[in-house]
Amino acid sequence: MNIIPKLISLLIIMTISNVTQANVEISKYITKNGIKVLYSKSGNIPMIDIRITFDAGSNKDGDLKGISMLTHSLLDEGTSKRDAESIASVFESNGSVFNTSVNKDKSSISLRSLTEKKYLNPSIKMFLSILSDSVFPKNETQLQKDRTLTSIVEDETDAAEVASSLFFKEIYSDYPYAYNTIGQKNTVKKITRKDILNFYKKNINIGNASIVIVSSLPKKEVIDISEKISKSLNLTAKENFEDKVLSDINKEKNIYKRFSSEQAHIYIGGLSIERGSKNHLPLYVGNYIFGGSGFSARLMQELRVKRGLTYGVYSYIHPMKNTGPFVIGIETKSEQAQESVKLIHKMLREFYKNGPTDKELKHAKQSIINGFPLMIDSNSDVLNYLSLINYYNLPQDYLNTFTSRISNITKKDIMKSFKDEIDVNKLITLVVGNEKAKK
Repeated sequence: MNIIPKLISLLIIMTISNVTQANVEISKYITKNGIKVLYSKSGNIPMIDIRITFDAGSNKDGDLKGISMLTHSLLDEGTSKRDAESIASVFESNGSVFNTSVNKDKSSISLRSLTEKKYLNPSIKMFLSILSDSVFPKNETQLQKDRTLTSIVEDETDAAEVASSLFFKEIYSDYPYAYNTIGQKNTVKKITRKDILNFYKKNINIGNASIVIVSSLPKKEVIDISEKISKSLNLTAKENFEDKVLSDINKEKNIYKRFSSEQAHIYIGGLSIERGSKNHLPLYVGNYIFGGSGFSARLMQELRVKRGLTYGVYSYIHPMKNTGPFVIGIETKSEQAQESVKLIHKMLREFYKNGPTDKELKHAKQSIINGFPLMIDSNSDVLNYLSLINYYNLPQDYLNTFTSRISNITKKDIMKSFKDEIDVNKLITLVVGNEKAKK
């Protein structure tokens, strides 16, 4: 019996297992003010990445759609002691980067800096000042409102933006997820500096925050920075919002909107799952096979490679705090729109009924597992995952168990998750294009 080839095979399997297994050590800390902090020590790169996430996305806009985005975009435009140019100069001269972002669920304020004290200390000091002392100068507020309104007007001339906006409105009706984070013309015009200050005080505060840090600094220094951040935040209690009820889609709908464009923009989809759902990973693997993996996906193979109907077609499942969407998107010639719609529906029903082939499932799991290290190979990548884990209260070992959980997914799991979470009889189909796209 020749045992050498078997030993070599075993070593190869063990090596692949070690390479693809995430070893992201995450530490947890609660500040004296009660803010949850997740921290991961990076390698020897002398950098620190800090992100504070707030439960203050556009779903908290209320009647003033766009106020969260506007507030966050103005945070670094002035404090009581510094103007926008002076603030920018502090960050630039120390090689640090300040960022804000807003999506439908949450918002974040981030800082990236070198860890050497002569660069880190002034960057942190400026960061804390923005958190505690932004004043939203009247002239800067008006300028940002004007920029926002210009962007909204430009989006109204873009078929892709029009299609996306209409699609989410159809899925979510009057639920906050239905609206773009940028806001609407009539609401942005109404927003005053007083409204922004009020949103800032009620939402950028200790009751609304979680912190994640990735750095080469010792844990003691990370804790010290976390406490400084915690102390800088407004003490106002978290604002209580009356949660609207997210209604199910009652029936299948086919919608056409005329738009002067040679290309038709098509969205097909509906509601899927919340973040943290037990069906997330089976749906993720199933969607990877169906439309989420680029050229190897069924949609791309059938609609582009075999039939030449499009340059690109995709699908995705986006879990959110409340139920997120399942979306299929394609851009094609207007005269090919209805052919594409029929084919996608046919393919989805077939996948729903029969699931993936064994070959597809094996390929998908290998691709996801082998590609996972590239998804966490930088401080920014790890920071993004830590932020998700912290905000959505995912298990702290989420990263370290990801590949093993993927490897255990079966065809039965995928078929069950699709049938449990996605109703193929209640999908929204939206076509935006010229008259040919309707025929």
